[in-house]
Amino acid sequence: MSQDFFAVFGSAVRGLRARLDRVLQSHGLRLGQYQVLRVLWDRDGLTPRELADRLDVEMPTVTRTVQRMVRDGLVQREAHGSDARSVRIRLTPLGNDKKAEVARLFGDEAERALTGFSPEDRAAFVAFLERINTNVRS
Repeated sequence: MSQDFFAVFGSAVRGLRARLDRVLQSHGLRLGQYQVLRVLWDRDGLTPRELADRLDVEMPTVTRTVQRMVRDGLVQREAHGSDARSVRIRLTPLGNDKKAEVARLFGDEAERALTGFSPEDRAAFVAFLERINTNVRS
């Protein structure tokens, strides 16, 4: 049972990530950039360290992603008010504008992935995933 669970779950996660990355690329984003945007849409002006902590990734990963996002006009670096050694990452108007576009894309992809699931099945599935997330983080 456990091997089946990991095989099927892992395959589904890899498939979803690959699909979402392709869809995002067609709109000028990568999955990692979306993840940074998602955090900044929630709380703009975080430091790279705060971003890395919230995303549970290493600092070099955030640094490279933010560099590409600055180049693409999605975010900008701003001097940190109280720490001269650090910067804050702020959304640009373009980065803010991507929020509605991405929400629509993800809504479409969720519908595609959950085709054939009843509303009750969908709610139960999300609840199961939340329980798994709680279990593995405790």
